[in-house]
Order: sequence, then C-alpha cells, then structure tokens
Amino acid sequence: MLGDACPECGSPLFKLKSGDVVCPQHGKVVIVKDDQEELKVKSEVLLSQVEERLIQGLERASGKIREAPEDPDVVNQVIRYLEALERVRRIRK
Repeated sequence: MLGDACPECGSPLFKLKSGDVVCPQHGKVVIVKDDQEELKVKSEVLLSQVEERLIQGLERASGKIREAPEDPDVVNQVIRYLEALERVRRIRK
C-alpha cells in the first residue's frame, strides 16, 4: 500500500509487483512525475475519450446507413466519423 490516495475516490493506492499503481475501486491509476508528464497523460486520456465517442457515433451512423444506404447525408456522416477517427488514431501514434 502506498501513501498516496486515488484522485477520484480517495482510496489508498497499491503498487503491484509489475510496478503498476492501482486503485482497488477504479483499476489502474497513473502517477506522474512532473507537469509535462501530467500533460502527456491527460492528452492521452482525452484522445481516448474522443475516440470512444467517435466509435459510438459511428455505430449509430452505421445503423442509419443500413436503413438508407443511398442517402448521401448518412453516407457523408459515416465518412466524417471515419475521417475523425483516423485523425485521432494518427495523433495518438
């Protein structure tokens, strides 16, 4: 058990043999050393959330395209989701 607490729930953090720091309530927690590392971690988390939302939007749009495969608005919506998803994944690399 570490002397640090989870920033979300306040539970004590534990360090595993692998070196990972985890919260027993939320799973893995990342401890950062400086502001630059914190910014990098926050950016990765934010990009991950954006990617997840884009995938959800793409799922909704793919349902619409099954109903109206020739509707240009629906096709364009799918294309926009795919392009945005591709950009986010390119940035993450």
